[in-house]
This record gives sequence, structure tokens and C-alpha cells, in this order.
Amino acid sequence: MMWQGIEAVAALGNLTYTVLMLYERRVGWLFGIVASALGVALFLHQQVFAQVALNAFYVGMGVYGWWSWGRNGGVQLPITRRPWPFHTALLLGGTLLTGLLAWALLKLPDAQHTTLDGFATSFSLLATWMLARKILENWAYWILADLVAILLYVLLGMWWYVGLYAVYVVLSASALVRWHREWKAAQG
Repeated sequence: MMWQGIEAVAALGNLTYTVLMLYERRVGWLFGIVASALGVALFLHQQVFAQVALNAFYVGMGVYGWWSWGRNGGVQLPITRRPWPFHTALLLGGTLLTGLLAWALLKLPDAQHTTLDGFATSFSLLATWMLARKILENWAYWILADLVAILLYVLLGMWWYVGLYAVYVVLSASALVRWHREWKAAQG
């Protein structure tokens, strides 16, 4: 029962973080840091070790995002886009990282669903880095990673996270549209 409570609090914290990111609110990074710290414990208990590492990474990226979004003396970091060669390289890198993580996870005793864990982790790492830099396309990477994560969490019976990630897919699609509109307005 304790773990379900931690899962629920982490899910609500992560949802708050995502909504605040959609509206480009810097304080969202603080919610992400706390929710991710809870995620470290939760996924360690579930023995999905790439998710443990991912949540530890989220804590660090939360600190970086908080700093990155606030370092311009109150001037908001602009939304940017990257060209297709950038995304081709990123997709190839994410695929290679998925394979490496899945292989490494197979070496750990009791590791579960290593390919799904590796994929969700790899593409979440890329999306988080892009979000911290306010690269518009981060939301498309989130949609991909979150759809795979939903399958992983169904297999683990983590229903709070299944619901959270289903909401994430909808919020990420909404954020992609919203950020694109803002980016386009800033261009003209």
C-alpha cells in the first residue's frame, strides 16, 4: 500500500510538472525534481533499473532546466527548432542507446522488460534534454517515449503511471501545437 501512495504522489507531481512545462512556467522544474526523486525509489522497488537511472537523470535535468530557464536575467529562453539532420542523428542515437541499455539491463539479475525499459529511457533522456533547451520537437519525442512507457507500466501493473502517461500523450500533443504556434508567431 505504501508503494501505491508513493506512485500516486509521484504521478501527481509529474502531471503538475508537465502542465507547467506546457505553459513554460519555470517553477515546474521544481515539481519535476521532487516527483523524480520519488520515482527513483519507486522504480528501484519495481526493479526496472533504467527507469531508476532515468529518474535520477530527471533530478539532475530538473536542476539544469531550472537554471537554464532562469539564467537570462528574467528574459525567457526562446523556443527553437532543429533541422531534419539533427533529428535523424538523434533518432539513430536513441535507437543505439536503446540497444545498449537493453543489453546492459539483461546483465542485471531480476531486471524486467529490458527492451521497453531501454527504449522509454533512451527517448525520454533525449526529450528531457531538448525540453531543457526549449527545442520545439521535444514534444514529439515525448509522445513516442510515453507510448512505449505505457506498455511497460501496463506490464508492471503500475496503473497510476499508466494513467499519467496516457495524459502525458495528450498533453504532449497539445504542447506541440501550442509551442509551434508560439514559435511561428516569434518568427513573424
